[in-house]
Amino acid sequence: MGNCGSPMEIDEGWLVITHGVGMARTYCLGAALLDRDDPSKVLKRTAQPILKPSAKERDGYVPNVVYSCGGMVHGRTLLLPYGVADNFASFASCSVDDLLTRMN
Repeated sequence: MGNCGSPMEIDEGWLVITHGVGMARTYCLGAALLDRDDPSKVLKRTAQPILKPSAKERDGYVPNVVYSCGGMVHGRTLLLPYGVADNFASFASCSVDDLLTRMN
């Protein structure tokens, strides 16, 4: 597991987008919330991927991969550019509130 760009400050703490690889060598994205005053403390994180390769995003130079080098929060919306299979790029967005409710 690693991070995908700089942490983003939100009211609840520091939002970090993460990447990881599963058993079938599928790279997916997740998220974690760090304590604002002590970022070494993980408050919660997603148990399941927030973004994984779709059927259309599996083929490319490096198959089964989605990755990001960072996102931004605008208002309460996460905007996340991401690369697909080292072949093309796309964008995803979601509500920060919805993302936080998916975290344990």
